[in-house]
Amino acid sequence: MATTNDSRPPINRPVALWTGVVLSVMGVGLTALSVWVLWLNHRDYVQAIQTGVAIFLEDTGITALYLAPITYLGLALLGVCGIIVAIRGKGFIKSVGGNLNKAVSLLIITGLFGMFFGSYVSNKLWAEHFESQGYLECSQPFRMTSKWFTAVWVDSISLCDDRRVLKMFGSGKRISYINSVIEESRH
Repeated sequence: MATTNDSRPPINRPVALWTGVVLSVMGVGLTALSVWVLWLNHRDYVQAIQTGVAIFLEDTGITALYLAPITYLGLALLGVCGIIVAIRGKGFIKSVGGNLNKAVSLLIITGLFGMFFGSYVSNKLWAEHFESQGYLECSQPFRMTSKWFTAVWVDSISLCDDRRVLKMFGSGKRISYINSVIEESRH
């Protein structure tokens, strides 16, 4: 067995490379996916408000994605470190490795905490925005939609308890169909 002056174990370069690539791709891919999903949601909210629909649904769970990219950045940084180790064929010196571990840990923990705190704050901000546009939030959205993390916004509070609306939600009708029925009945 060959001896080296370095007390660190040898690096399995293919494993380090592929692990680094997978973590980097996951970090970048999840960030892109988060941005895309949030963009779609915002577009739907703007469209619902501009067209003046009677009812629209807010996905309150998706707001966790606002600060999730901080966690994904930690994954990407960890992946880049793995790729660098694979290319170099040796690990980082102890002080650099320790600082990288602290940075990655800080990003991941901050991102996870931020997902919950950011979700709470952004849901409050969206609620204020929808209210400023003349919409009211139904108090029992789960009773209406049978979906968790979904808020129901209406232009008239009477729609929250309207038997016809509840029946349409209960039978699985799409929100666009429900809005068209409400619109027809208003004319």
